[in-house]
Amino acid sequence: MRGPKLGRWLLGLGLLAAGLLGTAQARTVKIISADRLELRKLTGDLLPDGTHAPDQEIVVISGEKVELHIDDDVILATRVEYNRTRRTLTIIGAGEYDTVQNGSSEVLKGSGLVVDLGSEALTGEDVLISDSQLEILGEAVSRVPGQLTATNSYFTACAKCGRTPNDYAFRAKNVRLYPGDRLVAYDATLLLADVPVLFLPVVVLPLQDPDRQPKFNFGQSAVDGFTVQADLPFVIGSSTLGTTLLRFYQNRSPFLGFGVDLKSYSPWPGVDRLNLYALASPKPLTTITNPDGTTTRASGYEINLNFAVRGNLNYSPALTGIDYKFSAVRTDIGRADNDPARGVTDVSGTATADFPDYSVALNYTDRYGPAPTVALPNVLARPEVVFDPKPYRLGNFSADFKVTVGNYTAASNPLSRSAQAQGPNFSTLRLEENHVLGFSAKPWQGATFTLSNTFTGRYYLTGARVVNLNVTANLTQIFSTGNSVALNYVYTRQEGTSPFAFDAVYIRPPSSTLSATVNVTPTPGFSLSASQGYDFFQPSSAQPAANFGVQLQRDPVSASINLAPNFFTGNLETANLNAVVGQNRSFVLGLTAGYTLLSGPGIASLSADAIGGPRTNTFGVTLNYDLKQQLLSSVNLRAAAVATRDTVLNPVSLTANETIVLQTPTQTPTLSGQATLTTGSFQVTSAHNLTLTPAGNPLSDRITFSVGSVAGAALNWSVGYGGLYDIARLGWTKPTVTANLTATRQGQQLRAQASLNVPGLDQSITELGSASIAGNYDLGRAFVSGGAYYTRIRSGTGTATQSVTDTLTFQPLTVTVALGNGPRPGAYISGTLRSALTWQDGVLQAPGRIEPILLFTVDRCCWAFQVEINPVDQRYRIGLSLPGGGTQPAFDVTSSGVSVPLLNPGSGY
Repeated sequence: MRGPKLGRWLLGLGLLAAGLLGTAQARTVKIISADRLELRKLTGDLLPDGTHAPDQEIVVISGEKVELHIDDDVILATRVEYNRTRRTLTIIGAGEYDTVQNGSSEVLKGSGLVVDLGSEALTGEDVLISDSQLEILGEAVSRVPGQLTATNSYFTACAKCGRTPNDYAFRAKNVRLYPGDRLVAYDATLLLADVPVLFLPVVVLPLQDPDRQPKFNFGQSAVDGFTVQADLPFVIGSSTLGTTLLRFYQNRSPFLGFGVDLKSYSPWPGVDRLNLYALASPKPLTTITNPDGTTTRASGYEINLNFAVRGNLNYSPALTGIDYKFSAVRTDIGRADNDPARGVTDVSGTATADFPDYSVALNYTDRYGPAPTVALPNVLARPEVVFDPKPYRLGNFSADFKVTVGNYTAASNPLSRSAQAQGPNFSTLRLEENHVLGFSAKPWQGATFTLSNTFTGRYYLTGARVVNLNVTANLTQIFSTGNSVALNYVYTRQEGTSPFAFDAVYIRPPSSTLSATVNVTPTPGFSLSASQGYDFFQPSSAQPAANFGVQLQRDPVSASINLAPNFFTGNLETANLNAVVGQNRSFVLGLTAGYTLLSGPGIASLSADAIGGPRTNTFGVTLNYDLKQQLLSSVNLRAAAVATRDTVLNPVSLTANETIVLQTPTQTPTLSGQATLTTGSFQVTSAHNLTLTPAGNPLSDRITFSVGSVAGAALNWSVGYGGLYDIARLGWTKPTVTANLTATRQGQQLRAQASLNVPGLDQSITELGSASIAGNYDLGRAFVSGGAYYTRIRSGTGTATQSVTDTLTFQPLTVTVALGNGPRPGAYISGTLRSALTWQDGVLQAPGRIEPILLFTVDRCCWAFQVEINPVDQRYRIGLSLPGGGTQPAFDVTSSGVSVPLLNPGSGY
């Protein structure tokens, strides 16, 4: 039975089996692929007392490729037997079990692997365990959440390097692997090239990410004396990662600080995430002068705390249980003694539940510590309850209510004298009721009527209240497309004063506004609109303006006019005009203008654009006219052209833009613009920004020219000339010639730059101002990279007698050569130059030397060894890198002596 029929049969039976397997203490088992499922029942064995053991139900899953998913774990095999009675999965023959714990993935390969779905334990014989760093081969392997145990095992970090034999490995009687954290081996033998050389009672290998590695920091200061900081990672079970924090200060009292930084993922039912950072650190040494003139030294601890937990509690009446979160934060370390936030712990929590007819939320925010002496930055709710029924609908009527009640402490409202009299903060009970009522109907054909009432009322135990009411009604009649009449009424009222600053309402007069809007479309493409409102509570001088609009959209004309006259005051408040004639044609005219009552007429812009036949050649001009001053304020010229013949072999294009700002009482005349000519891969550009006055502005006026290749080419270059320009003397003050080159090809890149100062009005010499070259070259077995950078700075105007500072900087220039002929080099030799040379008026300043550094590195994938030789500084180092340990200098010889950083970490680098 094969093909689609078998697939459908397997799908149905697979869902049945998956449902049965899924009962195993909430572990979900999914059958991803299989060829055959069999259901068997085995009679229980005969027991010594004459009774039979319980019968066992067996589900046999087999095929060329059997794949099962147990939550996030994966089983790959050809035959798996599920014992429904014992709730175990047994891999018959060769198989693979992939699991993820603490962010680390492990692959277990072997025969007869048994997975207990209840306890999540795993057992097997002759199993190969492989993770991202190690491979472990054990005769007998067992697994419980958070730990793998292997007996009579062989393990190495070199197995993934592809070398035989492994450079180093271990044999151990007992190995315990804590995924993502560490490996501990007991009664272990070190093997070099599979030859035993050393017996070790215990071997510990850290397996964490770099931020989870143990960290040690040693220091010495005149105040605290000798100090030590140690961060020691740990793991608890399969879901909790943490770091123990230890702090030692020789001269503090007490001298020892301690803490923990912990992250836990689903540690218990109902808890999704738990974070805890807590550190009790000895107070810094300070001398306190007592009233009697004696002095004492500060002692005790200062505390930092950051605790957060969130999750979901199972509560069957609620649709999704009870969602909750809670946090507590305290920060003392680093705060001054008189800081009002010192010694304060801020706590906040919330719990929400959603029921079929309503939702409920309980919020709590508080602070523990010294009483506040200034206004609180946040609102304390001790507690707050929110009751939010689901929206109610009956026909065209809808209602949505929400009630919030709480006991609050917060900053006093500066607008309330009674609240300010109580101090910077105020405390009282508050009840808030919100509701939105809505009604909609279609009273006759084409008509729509809507009515809404939005209300917020806040009532305080002190007797104060704040009310915010908004009522709207709208009736719209649509006659045909684009033809409609609408009446709209809005009533708003705000009154009352809150004792709290956080919900203060700035009172404004009530409003009762009735407005009408008419939209008419006499013919397609032409429409008219008009609207007017009237506020019954406001005098004539405060009534809103009317709005009139005219829209014309008929090719080739597009125009719009908007007017806002106020018939009650007799003023035109705003007016706008926007028109285009000739759109989608070869000649286009445009006009924009505006007016406001406060600022008067604005700038009117008249534009004209001529467009060539292929629509790639354009020329345009825009005249900007200041209607208030009745002056032409600026002119903009623009052009673009593309050759219409031979556009493939010899393409030519030109773009230019020029803006002339004319002299007016409020602006200075200027000329600015740019032009670009492109032909093939060659480009010429110019740019300028000039002040058109007799004296100009030599500090900002600028003219530049450049030629080069189009950006993005493999060989990209440019040469430019220009700089600041003095229009009064018609010349550049301090011109420069610049050149840039970037050459790129596969495995290679070269970047060069130079700037040459040339004679100008304020510069009489020619000299190199700056230069740099950098690049890299990948030769396969060799790699060259680095750069050199030079700058010259003159302290005066650029004459030859001024003080000159020259700087030549070598960024690490490194030549690396790989040794060996294999696909993966096993060793490298690197030569590096490091230097920063400075000359003052031609005199080399100290230290004034180039430091050549030679590095020899042996890279064996699972370990690395490096020798560093710096003959100028007389420094010689030997470093060793092992998995999980980072790179450590093991031996250090300098002019000051010899040190062994592994034994004295404080002297390392």
